[in-house]
Amino acid sequence: MLRDPSQIPDRVLANQVYQCTVNDCCYGPLVDCIKHAIGQEYEILLREKLQRKKLSFLDEDQLRTKGYDKTPDIILEVPVAVEGHVIHWIESKASFGDECSHQSYLQDQFWSYWNRFGPGLVIYWCGFVEGLDCHRERGILLKDCFPEDIITYHHTTASIDSGKR
Repeated sequence: MLRDPSQIPDRVLANQVYQCTVNDCCYGPLVDCIKHAIGQEYEILLREKLQRKKLSFLDEDQLRTKGYDKTPDIILEVPVAVEGHVIHWIESKASFGDECSHQSYLQDQFWSYWNRFGPGLVIYWCGFVEGLDCHRERGILLKDCFPEDIITYHHTTASIDSGKR
């Protein structure tokens, strides 16, 4: 009935419930729209950064058209290394990574992505509790910004080629 107060038989109560949900500054529909829009902005930022680095990737929409139902925001077509760890996918979170939400994301999303696509990177654009970045060796890295120290296959072969000359 909170989602559809018109189902409440008492019209006065229905109107009051509607007003409460509209004015809810934490969980109301307007806040949900704002959170969704901010999340979309950070996903666009991520795609732009990947394009500037000339990295080939598929985004969530492209993956859905290929039949994937549960996908990270980005799948890299060629894996890269970040801080010595190979990553295959990137998930963008336009929020702060606190313990409660991160544990929920691990169970509902990140481990599923890891099982399907291999190791990956989660970017909490608004920061995260430092102790949460404890699954690097198991294949889930956390960052609070787009990594600038990405090592690609192209960089590796260029280094090897230049060493042979």
